[in-house]
Amino acid sequence: MELSYQSIINVPQAFAFDRATDFERFETEGFGNLAPFEPRNKIRAPELGARWRTAAEFQGRPRRFSLELLELEDPGTLVLGNKSEKYDVEARFEFNEAGEETTTFSFNLNAKAQSITGKLILQTIQLARARIVKSMQADFDKMAERMEAAYQAQA
Repeated sequence: MELSYQSIINVPQAFAFDRATDFERFETEGFGNLAPFEPRNKIRAPELGARWRTAAEFQGRPRRFSLELLELEDPGTLVLGNKSEKYDVEARFEFNEAGEETTTFSFNLNAKAQSITGKLILQTIQLARARIVKSMQADFDKMAERMEAAYQAQA
């Protein structure tokens, strides 16, 4: 299963990347529809291998899952993922400079089932794909608005 999103954010690339990699904020506030990120090991972000547990509501029930920081290339790439017996998920966030105060943001999620249980989970998600995409787009649009407001407030 693959989900993707792309937009323009009217802030410099470095500013967008710094805001998107504010791991301390995620640990207290969460991100979009995700609950706060609860650290799960002694490795702390921005070090690779940092892990968190978080949750999101899906079909009326909270679903808990783990995330790991797999890749971090300042100022452009952030990759979070989860490799388990059930599924292999990778979420890639790219921030590319499109101008002095303009950043192209793209998100790509790839999920592969590693078990029968994983296949059932991904099939359930696939059935709700339109709703998930709509929610994802709203979360990313809000992220862009918050970045632009923060950038304007500091100027």
